[in-house]
Amino acid sequence: MPLPSSPTHYRIPDEVGHFPAGSEAELMDATCSLDCLLTKALARVGIGDGDELSKRTDAIIASLAELYIRTPDQLKLALDTPEVLEQVKGCVSGLLLPAVRSELEQRANDRAKWMKLVEGTTCQPTNKGMLNKPLCRNLSVARVDVTHLAEIDQISQTFYARLLLILQIKGGANDPNLTSEYEGFPFDGEGRPTFRPSGLWYLGQIDFPNGKEIKTLESKVTKQGDDLQLIKRIEGRFFERFELRNFPFDGQDLTITVSANCSCEGPVPVDFRVGDDPQLGVDTINFPHGDIWELSPSLSASLATVGASSSRRFPAVHLRAHVRRRCSFVLINAAMPVSIISFLSLTTFFVPPEDTADRLELSITILLTAVAFKYTTSSYLPQISYMTLVDTFTVLGTLIIVVVCLGHTILGMLDRWAGVPLDTLDWLNKIFLAVIIIAWVGVQLWFVHIAREVKDHKLLRRKSLAKQLGLKQLPTDRALQVE
Repeated sequence: MPLPSSPTHYRIPDEVGHFPAGSEAELMDATCSLDCLLTKALARVGIGDGDELSKRTDAIIASLAELYIRTPDQLKLALDTPEVLEQVKGCVSGLLLPAVRSELEQRANDRAKWMKLVEGTTCQPTNKGMLNKPLCRNLSVARVDVTHLAEIDQISQTFYARLLLILQIKGGANDPNLTSEYEGFPFDGEGRPTFRPSGLWYLGQIDFPNGKEIKTLESKVTKQGDDLQLIKRIEGRFFERFELRNFPFDGQDLTITVSANCSCEGPVPVDFRVGDDPQLGVDTINFPHGDIWELSPSLSASLATVGASSSRRFPAVHLRAHVRRRCSFVLINAAMPVSIISFLSLTTFFVPPEDTADRLELSITILLTAVAFKYTTSSYLPQISYMTLVDTFTVLGTLIIVVVCLGHTILGMLDRWAGVPLDTLDWLNKIFLAVIIIAWVGVQLWFVHIAREVKDHKLLRRKSLAKQLGLKQLPTDRALQVE
């Protein structure tokens, strides 16, 4: 990650702020990433240059990426976290671990000196001036197109999408620093950082924190009048934590987070903004899951910050598309059979109350049928630790059957052990039947009421929030949660 605030080994300027000869190359090396740090650590333990060093470095980087460790800062945080340390030792083992710690410690020392330089505490004014002060660049979201939205997987909680992102820097076409063709971090003739990188450098800092297997299809900088446009087209999978408590009447916000690897507190800060009239859209024509999900054509954008540390945050913008589940499949194949099976348990009350064995045989058979059906339908129900709406409905239906079994047992005990007359037993049987019917009807009405309430309440809140904010389009579920 080519940030000037993430140095490794380089020479520190002298008392008057000048860098020694040849230090420019070393300062360029200061923008190295996790690859550079691991290469130096491997060299410490005797792995020389060549293909072996490159292969081992790539292998370790791939292993760390599985633990979501992609930067030196994330690696240091993982080594300092006991819960993650054992997993990291599986990737960085033996003598390589203390070598990596030494490199991280050296990097931290160098960073402290570097930040003093940036803040002007180690540089005295010279006849050639001091270092440039931080200049925050405003990146306005001008256009976002989300296409090829597919593979919405509630088990792995991921989805696939293609994204066209156009960021605009107002008046950037007239800034010679931004229009420079140099993609690296800029230095002046004395090897001092100017902290005025080009638009190409800013484009290279665009990242997708919740992305996986991201592939860049297009990346370029263009001019539009006096403005500079940063254009990026990517595809890949994105992580999304699905809210499934209202399943199968749930709606999901599919979020793509766009961030810039420029710390808000660093020497090259960046600020995202949403333009006055941004072009935000979702391709609904080529949506392949139309039979399962209803995809909204609108797209929302909200500003935020991301980062593992509260003292080091990075600007970000959340782009959210909204899908709502079509519940017919789950209702027909899961909820309705459970309702019918539990209703059939009522028929056992029409067997003479003194025939306890026949009653229990029928009731337990129905109960086993309900349990077997639950296992059959579990393959297409969400595998989560909390109960969804359809889970609660299924459990209540099963409990009705269990209560029926207990009712038959009680009637049998009254008949055989207490010697209750048949007329009284028949009267108690009718009371039990009435209670079970009321319970069964109550569960059905509750399920319908909750389903309708979920839909109507969210719709009402959307309309209310849209009216308050003066929005033309209804906000998404995530916006309701934020509110």
